[in-house]
Amino acid sequence: MPHAILEYSDNILDDADFVHMLSRLHDLLVETGGCNPKEIKSRVYRVEHYRVGDGSEDNSFAHLTIRVKEGRPPEMLQRMGEAALTLLKEHYALSLERQRCDLTVEIHPMRRDSYFKISSAGN
Repeated sequence: MPHAILEYSDNILDDADFVHMLSRLHDLLVETGGCNPKEIKSRVYRVEHYRVGDGSEDNSFAHLTIRVKEGRPPEMLQRMGEAALTLLKEHYALSLERQRCDLTVEIHPMRRDSYFKISSAGN
């Protein structure tokens, strides 16, 4: 179920190895959040129009939103968020070192009565 949505500014300096990064993200969602690996969905959006702080062209960001069904204990969400932030820190190490770069993680518990889903059997 979890949906992981990464948005990042187009001036990030780091290489975009999102296949590897998203694979690690899925692993940590399983480990820290008890998520079913077959139900995790992730995507990445490069943001071209944004403003960070005073608008300097060197200011960059990456923001990860993780949406999970409600009911997980706060301690679990805390571990999940901290692990995800550590992953972003590793992935964007060059940007953190060479420019102003804000990394953020936000976890949104989703109400079960307002989430609707259909899945095919698939192969």
